[in-house]
Amino acid sequence: MKRRTFLKLTGAGALSMAAGCDNRPEGSLYALVKAPDDMVTGKIRWYAGTCRECPAGCGILAKSREGRVVKLEGNPLHPVNRGGLCMRGQAAVQGVMNPDRLTTPQLRVDNAWRPIGFPEATALLADRIAAAARKGPGRVALMTETVGAPLYNLFAESMERSGGLPPLVFEPFAYESLRAAHQLILGFDGLISYRMDKADMLVGFGADFLETWLSPVEYASRFAAMRSEAESGAGGGRFVHVAPYLSLTGANADDWIACAPGSESAVALGLLAAVLEAGRGDHLPASLAAALKAAAGPSDPEAVAGAAGIHPEKFRRLAARLLAAKRPLILGTGA
Repeated sequence: MKRRTFLKLTGAGALSMAAGCDNRPEGSLYALVKAPDDMVTGKIRWYAGTCRECPAGCGILAKSREGRVVKLEGNPLHPVNRGGLCMRGQAAVQGVMNPDRLTTPQLRVDNAWRPIGFPEATALLADRIAAAARKGPGRVALMTETVGAPLYNLFAESMERSGGLPPLVFEPFAYESLRAAHQLILGFDGLISYRMDKADMLVGFGADFLETWLSPVEYASRFAAMRSEAESGAGGGRFVHVAPYLSLTGANADDWIACAPGSESAVALGLLAAVLEAGRGDHLPASLAAALKAAAGPSDPEAVAGAAGIHPEKFRRLAARLLAAKRPLILGTGA
């Protein structure tokens, strides 16, 4: 390359770089003149907490850099997840890192949202609640995500004082059917923990416990324990999954029974009838046994197979394995 050509290219590059410069930068860098006592620039800090992405309440460790949470991990000392964390827990950090999240309260004015301060929002909310409460009971409602008992009790007390309705809890993967069943059978309004690691026969009706059902991290560990006992010959159990679609949980089952959508109850009632006809319900109170027999009906493999859209032989094999099990465990419906 000639010297004259080199100088031309260098000059053109310098002019291009100068044209791209702007004396009005988009942002500024600020130094922490007075940093928090527990923060050292460039040093990672870990904080223990509880994941609230689902009702399981797994223990988490939040990785923080310069006051920002950048990663979540499972707490190995927590009794529920023992260091594991599901996909929902891993994605929970997006709640504080999403650039589109709301940073201040918003007030709708002329079909547009206007940001307001927290004191103004608090005063406005208190005035609106008081005005609604003066019109009579049941005029105030509150909807919340899944929260712990102390916070829920606080919400309930606030609604009671304002004459409002009980708090409405919204959970995308809801378990109202399980809570109602526990209330009717056990007298307990809540969710229970299943010891599938102690079972020698596991039957699930759409309960995807390896993905989203109740406590997936905890149940994945217990399922692995049941599997390890089965492989070692120590009495571990088999797993049969009854569901209309092949989920991750169904793919890990010994047998996936692909029933028609919404027909899981037909298979469950057929199994209940088979168990009762085998005399397994003789120890129950007479009134309960009669109610179960009336609800289950006769154990007819052909009728059950026709209602569920499965082969009768699959139902016979499932019923025989369930009757032969010493520690069977039945998992109810999914979300």
